[in-house]
Amino acid sequence: MRDNRKSTDPGLSAAERKAQRSRQEAIADLEKAQRAFHENRERLRKERLRREEAAGPMLYPVPELPDDTLIEQVRFSTGIRNALNAAGMKTIGEVREMSDDNLLSLQDLGPSSISYLREALGLPSTDGVRPLDKKPA
Repeated sequence: MRDNRKSTDPGLSAAERKAQRSRQEAIADLEKAQRAFHENRERLRKERLRREEAAGPMLYPVPELPDDTLIEQVRFSTGIRNALNAAGMKTIGEVREMSDDNLLSLQDLGPSSISYLREALGLPSTDGVRPLDKKPA
């Protein structure tokens, strides 16, 4: 809302007119920045929704998840997801097959995270690993 016309208000001094012009320019700059922010936020939101749609639905960690479910499709916390990805794990079955000691050896995965994983995936603590002959339902 930039206006290069001079103020015709005879009651204002030159300094007051300059201050008023400065405020108007600041308001116009703020409005422009807010408009750009909102447009960018909307663009990013649309990109995120498009990515999520292409990747498929996100699943909550529940005991009924099949072993071949990709870790990327499950809503784990960022810390747990990063630790599992860093270990090269790809599926829920791989998590279920690991013992607590092996999981504890992963960087950034502590006892509370392992407890959460075991509870969310429906497995008791695996100081003894689930038998390999047992097939998922």
